[in-house]
Amino acid sequence: MTAFLAELQAQWLPVWVKLPALLIGLRYTAIVAVTSFVASLLLGLVVAVLRRSSAGWLQAIAFLYIQLFRSLSLYVYILFIYFGLAAFLGLAITPLTAAIISVTLLNSAYVAEIYRSALDSVDPGQVEASTALGLSRRHAFLDVVLPQAMRTALPALANQLIIVVKDSSIVGVIGVADIMYEAQRAASVSYRQFEFLTAVAGIYIAIVFALSWLTGLVERRLKTP
Repeated sequence: MTAFLAELQAQWLPVWVKLPALLIGLRYTAIVAVTSFVASLLLGLVVAVLRRSSAGWLQAIAFLYIQLFRSLSLYVYILFIYFGLAAFLGLAITPLTAAIISVTLLNSAYVAEIYRSALDSVDPGQVEASTALGLSRRHAFLDVVLPQAMRTALPALANQLIIVVKDSSIVGVIGVADIMYEAQRAASVSYRQFEFLTAVAGIYIAIVFALSWLTGLVERRLKTP
């Protein structure tokens, strides 16, 4: 039994030794995920509003945007933006910036559809009632429609945040030193792929469980009269 525990400890020792590097990688994972998600929320809202515009050409632009960025995988976009588009335009773009742009563009298309569905669920009569009370259409949208739509969209947006966190695990392919990148680099040196990948998987599972718990807490608070 003692020999087994000693062997087990020896197997996992490289993970503990590299834990500071993994935590630094986790910081970059958080930077990519949080920045991209916030940007997706803002950009997705703009696209959703254009999608519901009365102007046909604006609807067409929004529709094409959504279809374009939902058509290909993040792997294709991140390589295209960092190695292809940046070189074609002669831009000096960092891996971190390319990662954030790629994750934002892809997820903003999905967020736009979440917003559109939530906005469509709000009774149009509320806008008419608000304007009849003296509110402009802009204030009716911001003060009456949007808050209700956000409550409806919250569960789907929370799920999209989890997707963004998981999507961020691919940014290491262009050199962003996220937690997956650090784990793979450490595993290649120590030959402990199973241990490092298991540790990273455990960290991602913990993050997803924490986000799910926080989302449930917020939903319960919003439902409380």
